[in-house]
Amino acid sequence: FRAMKDYTVRFEVAADEYRTPGSYAVRGGSYYLRLGDDAEVYSDGRLRYEVDNRRREVTVTEVDTASRNILNNPVRTFDFLGSEYTPSLVSEADGRAVVRLTPAAGNDSPAGDVTLTVDTATMRPRSLSYDYDGEQVLVNVLEVAPLAGHVRRFDPKNYEGYEFIDFR
Repeated sequence: FRAMKDYTVRFEVAADEYRTPGSYAVRGGSYYLRLGDDAEVYSDGRLRYEVDNRRREVTVTEVDTASRNILNNPVRTFDFLGSEYTPSLVSEADGRAVVRLTPAAGNDSPAGDVTLTVDTATMRPRSLSYDYDGEQVLVNVLEVAPLAGHVRRFDPKNYEGYEFIDFR
């Protein structure tokens, strides 16, 4: 993902009884994320606009550039390695490798250990799972592709009648 500047990802998130499709598009530090019909997130790399279509709310915050949560900052979702996580191979069979990513000393990520399954032919992620606030979250990666077109930008005119909550 570090080598890819502009790309799209289709995924499915599952946690307990909850299951929903999602997708995101990234160009540099900007992104547009859609989670089912209820949520959209826009970011220009500096500000983040989280749209809750059910509540008709838009929450504006600064981007947490350190976050690797797929729903919070998809630009860095698969940027696990380096000094923050230590990888260890759990298994490798049938063209897939399962890697456990353990937080290194000083990493206080709420996700804790992350289990990542990688397609060994393409070296692209197939799934990742982690514990978030006591709940097991599974993200199945359905497709990774080059970005065709542009990343949708936030336009407040599209959300007339929504309540805007600004935490900047």
